[in-house]
Amino acid sequence: MANPPRAVLYCRVSRTTEESVSIDRQERELRQVADGAGWPVVQVFTDDGLSGRKEREKADAALAMLAEGGADVLLVWELSRWSRMGLSAVAKLVSVLRERPGALFIAHKEGLRSDQPAFGIMAAVIAEVAAMEAEGTRDRIRSMRAHVLGQTEAAEMRWLGGSAPFGYRAEARTGGGKRLVIDGDEAKAAREAAEKLASGVSLTNVTRWLQERGLATAQSPARRARQAGRPVAGLDAGQWRVTTVRKLFLSPTLLGRTTRKVQVGTRADGSPVEEYRTVTDAQGLPIQRWEPVLDPGTWGAIQATLTKRGPNAPKKAASWLSGYAFCGLCGSVMYANSRKDRAHGSFRCANKAIPGEACPGVSIARVPLEEHMEGLVLGMIGGLDEYRVSERIEGGADAGAIEAVAQEIGDLQTALAADGADYAALLPRLDTLKERRRALLEAPGKTVRTRVPTGRTLATAWAESGVRERQHLISDMLRGVEVQRSSGARQPIEDRLEVFWNDPVAEEGD
Repeated sequence: MANPPRAVLYCRVSRTTEESVSIDRQERELRQVADGAGWPVVQVFTDDGLSGRKEREKADAALAMLAEGGADVLLVWELSRWSRMGLSAVAKLVSVLRERPGALFIAHKEGLRSDQPAFGIMAAVIAEVAAMEAEGTRDRIRSMRAHVLGQTEAAEMRWLGGSAPFGYRAEARTGGGKRLVIDGDEAKAAREAAEKLASGVSLTNVTRWLQERGLATAQSPARRARQAGRPVAGLDAGQWRVTTVRKLFLSPTLLGRTTRKVQVGTRADGSPVEEYRTVTDAQGLPIQRWEPVLDPGTWGAIQATLTKRGPNAPKKAASWLSGYAFCGLCGSVMYANSRKDRAHGSFRCANKAIPGEACPGVSIARVPLEEHMEGLVLGMIGGLDEYRVSERIEGGADAGAIEAVAQEIGDLQTALAADGADYAALLPRLDTLKERRRALLEAPGKTVRTRVPTGRTLATAWAESGVRERQHLISDMLRGVEVQRSSGARQPIEDRLEVFWNDPVAEEGD
């Protein structure tokens, strides 16, 4: 007795909210068809939440089982859910069926079977109609997106959907749809991370800081649950990566702006060259779509830091004493280097190899020097509390207001440089902004510094800091360390060093 034909099932929905044609319902009905015919189900493929215009690997895998003999019957709930790619998809299916004459394809909803007369013609018509519907849907979505993104009135601005960007959450909007509002916890973390980047902390260290704080990434299940008000215990919070952090802080999203993909050129093969550009109004100026998380000054400083390239970009210091150690013979700066025959490297005089000015050379092992100086520094300041210093202007223009005007002026200048710029509309606005900036700069005021304790001692801050942070800590107290030549292997390191400290300068009012 021959074995019964084996069935493979393929189920798909574009969104998990399609309750009437859910994955579960499709599989249940297809299994009923298979059971009624006596076909054992050997595999079920599902695509949950994929667009009909995207290639579906699982659909191809199901067809491959039919082509390679892993199954004899391919059951789908509806032909349009099998593919909306038109005649090319039908041709691929028909080709497989011709190569395996005993194979069978069934589209349950339409009652379409490949063993029916004129199957190819009927399938082609259905697939082409589905492809036309998909094309029309795509055009309608594009038109809707263009309309929404082009709105300049705050009351008309909507969030187009998807995961809210980090620092924001989506909420219901009066009049329908959703809008973005600031997520307090995420915005606070984003501002702290931005301050670190703007002050020179590396992307790697900021990424590590975000991960160690346990902050959920934008696409993580834990974040989606928290923003929906559901429990987050046991849910994956995601993994912060350098590329993710770079993208977050290079994007204008945290300035309250959004982007869209535009074609900026064409390749030799005719394919489009596309980039994401900030959405602008009719005059080419960026549209403010939601409340900004970052001020323009901090955002601009980050752009300058993250986009530096080439030989003029500042190099990372090899040691926190780089630039502070000097040769006791010639006074030249000593540079930290490493040698293959030494595990930890050394500081060496830079003038040793200069023709005509060669210094006999002074060198000192790097680790003992760093350990000795660290002991001196922490012995003086380690027990003190760490403070974060913020500045504000009283009685005059706020620094943030000046930076915001500067950002607007920069945006206007970019708009003026674009082809077809509306000079009649833009130039008066530029004059107005310049006048506002002049008034802000001339406004009398006093800079007030506020110190807020971080909860750490300077010793703790030192232990948790990298090279740049440590150099910042010593910048106000250490002028330099002069290193003398060694007089013997047993000479104590302190006998070779002369340390120069900065004298404290009293501030006004002290």
